[in-house]
Amino acid sequence: MAEKILIVDDTPANLGVLVETLGAAGYELMVAEDGEEALAQTAEIVPDLILLDVMMPGLDGFETCRRLKAQATTADVPVLFMTALNETQDKVRAFSSGGVDYLTKPIEHEEALARVRTHLALRRYQRELAEQLTRKENFMRIASHDLRNPVCLILFATELARRQEEIPESVRKQLESIGESAAQIRRIIDTFLGLTLTCPEGETSGRVDLALLGDAVVRQHRPAAERKNIRLIAPSAPDALPNVRCDATLTYQVIANLVSNALKFTPPGGRVALHASVANDKVRLAVADSGPGVPADERARLFAAGAKLSPRPTAGEESHGLGLPIVKQLVESQGGSVGAEFPADGGSVFWFELPAAD
Repeated sequence: MAEKILIVDDTPANLGVLVETLGAAGYELMVAEDGEEALAQTAEIVPDLILLDVMMPGLDGFETCRRLKAQATTADVPVLFMTALNETQDKVRAFSSGGVDYLTKPIEHEEALARVRTHLALRRYQRELAEQLTRKENFMRIASHDLRNPVCLILFATELARRQEEIPESVRKQLESIGESAAQIRRIIDTFLGLTLTCPEGETSGRVDLALLGDAVVRQHRPAAERKNIRLIAPSAPDALPNVRCDATLTYQVIANLVSNALKFTPPGGRVALHASVANDKVRLAVADSGPGVPADERARLFAAGAKLSPRPTAGEESHGLGLPIVKQLVESQGGSVGAEFPADGGSVFWFELPAAD
């Protein structure tokens, strides 16, 4: 199916050049002589690309482009201006009104065809990417839905096992850890299925005590810390620590990622401690470890997706490099910020801040 191009120009000579060139290249052409006619045509048929003259009677090209970009149906259609204007300010106006490129009059056949092909190819790639993302999201939704049932079965079986009499205390603790971990997996799945993986900035679902949330994460990870003989210390906090505005489930994921990372990269016999503090209407939760830290030349890439850093887990644990980018995404989606510090005497301190509740 041929791609559609709308040509908007009131000069017959320019129209003749473009119709001849683009028609011979196999494109389906639409023609309008002014901005009002262009808007009327695009209300009926949405083209794949628009060639728009700047100087026209009535609506000029700049205003026509602004109106096209304000319409949902044509907001993403690339607009190439056609102009004899060579002043920088005119080119700036073209781009600021929504244009992606421009052709200089008198129009050259080969240049026009090359630019049209380039921008149509970019539009095809954008559509293909959007379709791929949609397919991926649909797959993830199906997978998450299918995973929820076995996780619920784990929770149910764990609870039944905990109710049995004469269970050794060490086994009971392990069952509690399994139950808490499975519950967190279910919360993550429910969050994804509920389309709340990221919250619009400024929109959060409640008032949360970060210290209490951190304490719950510590309880969940204590068995893992004990296996490595790591001292895992629950959050210390000032008495008057205010609550924060955030989604408790998302923030639990943030703390769990930071604590899990700290345990992975801290050698056996080390220490991981949480600390909550408040400053400038922000509440900070920091996770400090006694691990090897991160080389100075790698620190700028700490929260970057796909970054390959040299530190490795200290007991053969798996690490996919996704934890910190997820932390950054979840915190920033709630109006917060993340960071890391590396004390002179060693170790690492990873922290995040969220707005204090009013």
